[in-house]
Amino acid sequence: MKKAISLSFLLLGSTLTQADIIGAKGGLDYWHTKDHDKSGSIYAQIEHPIPLVPNVALRATSIEGDTDSLNNVDVYGYYEILDNDLVSIDLGAGLHNISGSRHYNDTLPMAVADAEWLPGSQVSYYSKLNYAKNSDATVTDISAGARLQLLPAIYLQAGYRHYEVETDNAGGHSDTIKGFTAGIHLDI
Repeated sequence: MKKAISLSFLLLGSTLTQADIIGAKGGLDYWHTKDHDKSGSIYAQIEHPIPLVPNVALRATSIEGDTDSLNNVDVYGYYEILDNDLVSIDLGAGLHNISGSRHYNDTLPMAVADAEWLPGSQVSYYSKLNYAKNSDATVTDISAGARLQLLPAIYLQAGYRHYEVETDNAGGHSDTIKGFTAGIHLDI
């Protein structure tokens, strides 16, 4: 028993010494979609060294179309599962809120998987999957792309995003919004 407790404190201590004091990521993207002229998102993440307490993230997306608009906000907590020079993987859970549409107005529980390959290098690659579902709707939001470092902590990024929402209420309705993204990413 004493060995297990000592090992737990040793692991906890090594986690604290390896963690950053505090970190932040954020950015904004323009999203070029076929049927929606003004689309984009803004996001922010806060990372801290406290074990067992999740890091926090927020992303807001606005999609304006010819006949309808759609706004969504993702709020979630996540854990860094891996964080080294080759790959960084975050897993989390939270809420996905959809509003501003005549077809969708709901808050759904959501799972998040986020990966970055070669983080901190001159060129890195990222992918993100958000999957939200309740009894009335399902949302799948997938994005992937590349980042080019301009200055320390400042990156240009470009990629592709695929957002799909399906609802079973009121006779059912679905939308797929997809297209290329371009923006700026900060990693402090």
